[in-house]
Amino acid sequence: MLNGSKVFSDYCMKKGLFCTVLIFTCCVCRAQEQQLNELINGKIHTEASKALIKITKNYFRSHPLNQRFSSFIISLQKDPLFTVETYERRTDSTFFYLNGTYKNFNPFRYPAKEARLIIAEEHFMYGDSLQQADTIINLQLMGITDTGANYQEEVQKEFRRFHRNHHADFWNFTNNSSSKKGVITAEVHNYFIYLLAVAPVTIAWGFLPGTGQYTFTITIRLKIKENEADLVM
Repeated sequence: MLNGSKVFSDYCMKKGLFCTVLIFTCCVCRAQEQQLNELINGKIHTEASKALIKITKNYFRSHPLNQRFSSFIISLQKDPLFTVETYERRTDSTFFYLNGTYKNFNPFRYPAKEARLIIAEEHFMYGDSLQQADTIINLQLMGITDTGANYQEEVQKEFRRFHRNHHADFWNFTNNSSSKKGVITAEVHNYFIYLLAVAPVTIAWGFLPGTGQYTFTITIRLKIKENEADLVM
C-alpha cells in the first residue's frame, strides 16, 4: 500500500510539474506573440507614417500629422491664405465638419482655379466579426480647374504623377473607374497598408457635374485619439 501511495504521489508530482511547464510555456508563447505583434504593428505604423508625411509634405499647406488636431484647426483659422466657409463642431448628434478654400496656394502641377480643403468626420464600421462602430476623419484636398474640356488631361496627368511618385510606399492599391460611351470620365485609386482596416489614402480625378470643371482629389483617412491624428488600425 505504501508503494502504491508513493507511485501515485510521484505521478501527481510529475503531472503537476507537466501542467506547470505547460502553463509556463503558454505564457511565454503568448508573451512572444504579443512582442511580435507589437513589433509588426510598430513597423507598419512607421512605414505608413512615412508614406503619409511624404504626401502631406508635397500637397498640404497644413496637416494634423505634425501637431495636435486642435492646433491644426486653429492654424487653419489663423492662416491668411485660407478662408473657412463652413465650420461645424462635433456634438452628440452631429459630426465634425470644416470646409474652406485657399488663395494663392496651389500644390498641383496644373493651374487649379480653386484649392479646397474639407475635413469631415464620418461613421465607420470595422469589417471584423465584432462589427465595431467608430468614427474617422477624412482630410480631403481638391484641386478644382476652370471650365473647359482641355483640363481633363491636366488632372489625369496629376493623377498619374501622384501614383508614380507614391504607389511604391504602399503595400497594395485598387483601381476603379467610370466611363461614358467607352470613354473614362473618372478614376479612383485606393492605397493600402498591410493589415490596416481601411485604405489610408485615396486619390481621384473626375468631372464635376453641372460645372464644366474637373478636379484631382486627395483623401487621407485618420483616427483622432486624445487630440492626436493616428492611423485607422
